[in-house]
Amino acid sequence: MRGPAHRRGDITVTPIQDATITLADGRHVAYAEWGDATGTPVFFFHGFPHSRLWCPDEDATRTAHVRLITVDRPGIGRSDVLEARRYSDWPRDVVAVADALGIGRFTVIGWSAGGPYAAACAALIASRLSGAGIISTRHLGQFNLVERPGAVDELSPQFRAEYEAAQQSPTTGAEFVARNYADRLADLRAHPEHFMPPDMVPEGDRWFFADARRSQDLFAALVEGYQQGTDGVRWELIGAWLPWGFRLAAIPMRVHFWHGEQDPLVARRWVDFTVEHIPDCTLTVWPDAGHFGLAKHWREVLQVLAPSAA
Repeated sequence: MRGPAHRRGDITVTPIQDATITLADGRHVAYAEWGDATGTPVFFFHGFPHSRLWCPDEDATRTAHVRLITVDRPGIGRSDVLEARRYSDWPRDVVAVADALGIGRFTVIGWSAGGPYAAACAALIASRLSGAGIISTRHLGQFNLVERPGAVDELSPQFRAEYEAAQQSPTTGAEFVARNYADRLADLRAHPEHFMPPDMVPEGDRWFFADARRSQDLFAALVEGYQQGTDGVRWELIGAWLPWGFRLAAIPMRVHFWHGEQDPLVARRWVDFTVEHIPDCTLTVWPDAGHFGLAKHWREVLQVLAPSAA
């Protein structure tokens, strides 16, 4: 049974399933499914600001015989808020969703701000995973305050202010970013295309934004992610400033990392730091792509992480 259609202008986004489950603590977690309902299970962790309502390439997912499950993190989309949540809380929610769907082992993929959540799963629930991938994320390098000495000193004034507020208390940090992010949130809800201004789109990603269907699907997912306003997303915004609950150096399984060479948001040095500090990590660099290389190379990613399905 297909999930309900979600409209953004003239565009309709329709996953094969769009539902919620209730966790043991009473919270509701929203998820969507894409591709082949009987295929190999792969969990995809969206970036920020986004939500469960985006699949990088529906055709490639379906033809690869992958059952792609996208999940709204707490406070995003239709998932209930979890106060003072940390990266290390996420694997428990993922396992709960997998158990509810009757899934034993599965692969995880984290893109952009979803990267730390995939890393947390690789570190903390490796026994449940058949593969782990990270795509286009800076967080694990730039904001790794424990494993990268001097990281705090390199923070921009904005990030340094957020970090210092969070050190006073998680609530103080969350309230600080909520106040400072309110105008940006309002602008993006009204004009989601402002997420990536044209002058920031590199040559390798222009094809994506020139495709009305692809870009509008992305914008629909962005608007959905803000359904609960700043009260919902504030914990997402300070996640890097709270204790992570894991270290890259302690990840016990192989992790595949992909990076678009033209990415204007993720510096190569943050990628290299991450790859060098995960004990077993491979790096693939796409010279023809930027931050949206995952959409261009999604079939390739699935072939590596779910080879039995492709």
